[in-house]
Amino acid sequence: MNKDDYMLFKEGLSRGEEYLFTYHDVNYWISHGPNGDSSLARDDGTYCQDFNSLDELLKKAKLEGKTLDEARNEIEWGIAE
Repeated sequence: MNKDDYMLFKEGLSRGEEYLFTYHDVNYWISHGPNGDSSLARDDGTYCQDFNSLDELLKKAKLEGKTLDEARNEIEWGIAE
């Protein structure tokens, strides 16, 4: 995911959008709800990280030990199957 798409991704999350994306051939869901709860989870339900805010999710969520900022170039956005 390039820098511009990553900014759109974060803006969409701030509006409450939910995304399915792929990272190293694994599908993940990421969401931010109106009550402030945010989560990152594997699509198969085997791994989930919950946070109290979008800011916390963006700073602390990990994909194989990397933050979203660190992993963004390896995230395939919008093509998860």
